[in-house]
Amino acid sequence: MASSQDSNISLKSTDYRNALRIRPKKTQQSAQILTISTNLNILLFRRHQPMTISKLIKKFATTLAGTAFVTLSGTTATQAISITPTSNGNDLLNEILGSGITIAPDSINYTGASGASGIFTNGLSSGIGMDSGIILTTGTATDAKGPNDSDKKTTDNEFPGDPDLDELIPGFATEDATILQFDFQTEGGDVFFNYVFASEEYVEWTNSEFNDVFGFFLNGTNIALIPGTSTPVAINTVNGGKPLGTDASNPEFFNNNDPSEGGPFFDLEYDGFTNVFTAQALGLNAGTHHIRLAIADAGDAFLDSAVFIQANSFSDSFKEPEPKSPPTPDFQPKSQLTPDFQPKSQPTPDFQPKSQPTPDFQPKSQPTPDFQPKSQPTPDFQPKSQPTPEPDTSIKDAQDIPEPSIVIALLGVGFAGLYSRKKSIKCNN
Repeated sequence: MASSQDSNISLKSTDYRNALRIRPKKTQQSAQILTISTNLNILLFRRHQPMTISKLIKKFATTLAGTAFVTLSGTTATQAISITPTSNGNDLLNEILGSGITIAPDSINYTGASGASGIFTNGLSSGIGMDSGIILTTGTATDAKGPNDSDKKTTDNEFPGDPDLDELIPGFATEDATILQFDFQTEGGDVFFNYVFASEEYVEWTNSEFNDVFGFFLNGTNIALIPGTSTPVAINTVNGGKPLGTDASNPEFFNNNDPSEGGPFFDLEYDGFTNVFTAQALGLNAGTHHIRLAIADAGDAFLDSAVFIQANSFSDSFKEPEPKSPPTPDFQPKSQLTPDFQPKSQPTPDFQPKSQPTPDFQPKSQPTPDFQPKSQPTPDFQPKSQPTPEPDTSIKDAQDIPEPSIVIALLGVGFAGLYSRKKSIKCNN
C-alpha cells in the first residue's frame, strides 16, 4: 500500500544516471520527446531542490513550450560550429599555441572523459566571438553544436572534481572535471589567451548551489578572472540574473541563449555564455611555468558547461579577439539595396534635354542672370537713360527683387516714362 509520503518526489541521482544509460538512441522522430523526458527527469532528480507538484507542472509547461518553439523554428541558415572530439593533449595544445611560447613536450597531460574535449571551427557562426580553437566541457564536446534544442543538455562522465576548482567556490564540491595542463616558457615574459565560458546552468540555476566553475591556474594562481577584478568567472559571478534582470552579476558580460527566456538567439546549445575574456599574466620570471586549464560541474554532475579557448591565442603578446559574430546574412541583401536606388536618383538627365529646347525657363531658375541679358539687348535706351538718373535708380532697385515678373513690369514702366519724356523734349524745341 502506498504511504502518505508518495506525493513527495525523492529519487537518488544514481537512479537518474542509470535511466540515462538505458535510453534508446535518439531518432529524428523521438528526439523532441526524449528532450522533454530528459528535462523532466532533471527537474525531479536535482538534489536539494524541493519542488511542489504545482511548481513542477509550471516548469514542465515552460519546457514543453520551449521545445515546441525549437521544433517549429528549425536550424539557422548559417554554417554551424563544427567540433572534432579529441582527448589528445598534444593536439589540443597545438591548436591554441601561439608565438613566443615554448612547451616542454613531456609535461603535456590531459585528464577527463574521452568525448569531453575537442577542436572547433566555424565558431563565429555560433556567436561566441572566435572562429576556431579548443573546447573543454563537463559533458560531451559535440553537444555544443546548435541549435539550442534542449534546456538541460547533460552527460554525466562520472569523473571526479578538482581540488583547485573546489577552492574557487567554497562550500561547493566539483565533479566531472576536464583538465589540460603543461609547462612552458615565455620569450617576452608575458602570457595571454582568449576564452569564453558557456553553460546549460543558465538561466534556471543562476544564483543557486549549482555553480559550475572553471579556472586557469598559472603556478597555482587562477588567472580566469572577470575583467578588472579578482573574481573568478563562474555561473554565479557572470549572469543575467534569475529571472533575467533580477539579482544579475556582471550582466554586461553575459549573453542569454535560453529557450525559456526568449531564446535561442545564437546557433549554440548552451543556454548562456560570456563575452570573450582574456586571461593574462605580465612580467613572469625567466624559466619554466606550469598552467592547468580546468573546468568542472559544481553541486552535482548534471547540466553541462564548457570553456572555449581561441586558436593561436596562447602567446606572449595580446591577440585581438575576433568579431563577436558574423554579419547576419539576412541583412546583407537589405544593406545592398542602395545600388537599386542609384538609377532612381539619376533621372536628372531626362530633364536636361527638356530644359535645353526651352531656354525661356532658364532665366526663371536664375533670376539675377536673367535680368542682365534682357538689359543688354536694348542698347538704344542706354544713352537716353544717361541724362536722367531715375532709370538707373530703378534698375539698381530691381536687382534686389527675386521675381522676374516684377522686374519686367518695372522695366515696362521705365521705358514708357522715357518715351514720354522724349516726346516732351521735342515739343519744346
